[in-house]
Amino acid sequence: MSLLASLVLVAATLIGARRFGVRSVALPACVPMLLSFSGVFHWAMGLAPAPLIGWLAAVQVERGRGYGQTIAFASLPGLVLGLAQAGGFLAADGQREQVSSEVTRFLEGSAAEAQLGDPEMLQQLVEMVLVLLPGVAYLSILLIAVCGYRLAQAACPWAGTTLPPAVPLRHWRMWEELIWVAIGALVLLLIGGETFRGLAVNAALVMMLLYAAQGLGLVRHLLWRLGAQRYLVVLVYALLAFTSSFSVMALAFSGLADNWFDWRRIGHRRERESEEVDK
Repeated sequence: MSLLASLVLVAATLIGARRFGVRSVALPACVPMLLSFSGVFHWAMGLAPAPLIGWLAAVQVERGRGYGQTIAFASLPGLVLGLAQAGGFLAADGQREQVSSEVTRFLEGSAAEAQLGDPEMLQQLVEMVLVLLPGVAYLSILLIAVCGYRLAQAACPWAGTTLPPAVPLRHWRMWEELIWVAIGALVLLLIGGETFRGLAVNAALVMMLLYAAQGLGLVRHLLWRLGAQRYLVVLVYALLAFTSSFSVMALAFSGLADNWFDWRRIGHRRERESEEVDK
């Protein structure tokens, strides 16, 4: 429910900024985030970033930025939130209790329910989730930015405004320079010691899932080229979801390899476009 509310808030703020101007909605978009960090309306912490995400996206659209730059800029609240959690600037006591209850609720009714009585196992799970929480926070904000933008784009005809088209999944590809983030994360894991281990693990998690999304775009492109019917596409997605423990790694390696082999010829198209602009 909170996810749906966040998407609606992102779309409403983005459309409002397009219709009435970025400056007109700047204050209403930023105030909820500031209040949530200050402790006021802490219960709305999950919804607080949504208006800011929509406003940041509107700023980039007004500047004429591309879809990738717009989404990257709109996900900045997630980066700030993740770094704050990784640096210990946000209180972890309440998070620890919340994570413990969520993990317990998740395990209830599963095969692991019999081991719930083992305090050591539960503590290890909670510690693992707390370590990965900054990366999950950023990915959540990024997902909200992507889906909220698409929702706003779908609502534009009824709102009497327009947005630049979103890039289809089959054409989406990360910036090649981001490979250095993955390399830096691996270097920190190897030689960074305990001080930077949490940051490195979260950076590796984020990059792995982003490259997996790029690999999924590669699969979608292949299905599109083969002219696969909708039911076959749904079947392939269901198979990937069912084998997620293996498919995520396979998709991540495929997405990473796409940076070098450029199977979709996206890099070549970008080079031709930049050459035409230079001429």
